[in-house]
Amino acid sequence: MRLAFFIILSICLNYACNNVVTDQVRGNLGILHHEFSISEAARPAFDKGLLLLHSFEYDDSGEAFEEAINADSSELMAYWGAVMTKYKALWGLQDVEAGRAIMAKVGATTEIRLEQAENELEKDFWQGLEILFGTGELSERNERFSDHMAKLYDKYPGNEEVAAFYAISLLWAGGSGFDEEKSQLSARIADGILKENPRHPGALHYKIHAFDHPEFAAQAQLAADEYANVAPDATHALHMPSHIYLALGRWDDVVASNEVSYAASVARIERKHLTDAARGFHSYAWLHYGYLQQGRYQDAERLLKDMYEYERLAGNASARSYLITMQNAQLAEAPAWAVLDPKTDINTDDLGIISQAGDSFFKAHWAFINKDRRMVEHQIQYLEGKIKTARMLVGEDGIAMCSAGVTRYAPNENSIRIANTLLLQQKAFASFLEGDFKRFEEMVKEAVTLESQCEYSFGPPDIASPSFEQYGFWLLDQNRPQEALDYFDKSLERAPGRARALLGKVEALSKLNMKTESENVKNKLKEIWKQADSEALTYLAAI
Repeated sequence: MRLAFFIILSICLNYACNNVVTDQVRGNLGILHHEFSISEAARPAFDKGLLLLHSFEYDDSGEAFEEAINADSSELMAYWGAVMTKYKALWGLQDVEAGRAIMAKVGATTEIRLEQAENELEKDFWQGLEILFGTGELSERNERFSDHMAKLYDKYPGNEEVAAFYAISLLWAGGSGFDEEKSQLSARIADGILKENPRHPGALHYKIHAFDHPEFAAQAQLAADEYANVAPDATHALHMPSHIYLALGRWDDVVASNEVSYAASVARIERKHLTDAARGFHSYAWLHYGYLQQGRYQDAERLLKDMYEYERLAGNASARSYLITMQNAQLAEAPAWAVLDPKTDINTDDLGIISQAGDSFFKAHWAFINKDRRMVEHQIQYLEGKIKTARMLVGEDGIAMCSAGVTRYAPNENSIRIANTLLLQQKAFASFLEGDFKRFEEMVKEAVTLESQCEYSFGPPDIASPSFEQYGFWLLDQNRPQEALDYFDKSLERAPGRARALLGKVEALSKLNMKTESENVKNKLKEIWKQADSEALTYLAAI
């Protein structure tokens, strides 16, 4: 009896060792309680890869899974992890062919690959890969995978990894915009994991994504505050809380999150001897936008000037797209304080319609400031052609067709709406320079209507100068402050705490002689601007 007891105890201890990753073992990446039967040789690298996968550290996660494969080439789940690093669904950077190449190392057909599974759980997880990297449009594969994970969620109650991948699959299946029903379900599933394991990096991460919207962001504040503490060794985990902070207008926290995230990406470059292409341009652009909201225009300008050199050294599409975003933001947010030496020869051929439209808008905006009507008209013609081309690549369902390429740069109905909004703004510029102010107002009002139909940008706005604010400031110039106030409020509904909208609101309230209300908004802006440049504070005091 005693022998039997010790045998059972030994089995239980071995099971626990195989299926629990502790913070002592994995450092600062979080804790998982997975139930995969990973071989002893492959387990340390597999566990690290899975933790990194949940934090979207795809390159480092892929290296860890490759290490697990090298340690035990028969470990099926190590191949599963390596393939999953090629999906990157929420980023729109799926490398389907690379994933299929890894799958082919396991076996030439689905049947052969599934035969390698040691148990039902592994077989079910691998079947999910066959869906994600199978045939059909991306949107169809995402939907089928989510349906598959829903069945596994019922089949394996209490399994944290099944629940985690079901939660993220719902966000993949939601398309490019915010799907409230799927997001709410994803968040509830994540909450179920966190109840049992409050340090699960995926559950925290996916709850943030689920509520990444001004209307719901408050429900993810706790997850945002916790995530960076749970997984500080993951650069993306340091950035991710700022999605919630930005949606709530918590600019100090947006800046703090992205300062440490960008610094971590630089430290990673130095540690791994990487090139400038590995810089955290995503967090860098968010930091730049955060500085602008804080009224720190000189700090923002410094980042932009450095970005010109980083873009040259990186030489990739990501750097170019973020440079376009930053140039637009600097010009839109700080025209009275910043002197730009703009880059107007950015190659956008391999970028998406939003970046192409953004680059065109920047050139038109710059030309408008310099009263160059011919350049504005040239950009209108250019963007009309780009929109026409993009429209041909979008199907009736509003999603990019296969011929558009499965990348974040493929057009969809929303990206075309954004581009058309920017086109209308450019037409408004042209009308203004022609002295046709009636048509100017018509164009801006059309832009407002179209922008109101655009999806939330999940970060710094794709439309750098929101139409609501453009119209609001023009209405102030026409001595129509009540109408202007309405449009500034609409802008703040979509982007809480935006500095330019608050500035406009202060001015509108002052013109309406609503002194108490004006002072309240001014005090709110002063709090946001406690580190602002002196010119910004002088301007505010004069209103």
